[in-house]
Amino acid sequence: MRKTVFAFLLIPFLSFVTADWITTKIDERTSIEFPTETESKDLNGNTMWLNQISEDARCMVMVMDFAKMGADSATLAEEMNRPESYEQFKQGVVGEIEGASLISEKNTHWKGYKTFEFLIDMGKTETGLNRMYSKSIFIGTKMYSLSFFEKNTKPQPALRNKFFNSFKAG
Repeated sequence: MRKTVFAFLLIPFLSFVTADWITTKIDERTSIEFPTETESKDLNGNTMWLNQISEDARCMVMVMDFAKMGADSATLAEEMNRPESYEQFKQGVVGEIEGASLISEKNTHWKGYKTFEFLIDMGKTETGLNRMYSKSIFIGTKMYSLSFFEKNTKPQPALRNKFFNSFKAG
């Protein structure tokens, strides 16, 4: 009986997590998956996609092309490898969110690309989505910022991992 009840409760969750997400082409080199169709928007000259998964989760992608500011890929790569650039970047991300504090951070590589990862407590928010998982990946002259927002009282690890793991670059 207990197994039947457990299976009954688990099936709706698994069907949502394993359902086919929609692949969204970000540019000529990259794509990512969202749970539903998502349109791009221009945000101060940068392209952004925002998808409300549920009241407990939201995901976002933003692309910033540093070539528009005159940087080439070699200059950007050199800059992102400097420790002081990482510190400035981290302070900028956390500083953009009033009342935010950094929980964890990683200055690493993903598939050979420089990557900055942050887990941020955003404090009190209107939506209650007060945890932000951020991954910024530097490819050529572009920075791809992937963000996943959730409530700290309702973690969404399966959805979060599916979103981040769906990012493809080639």
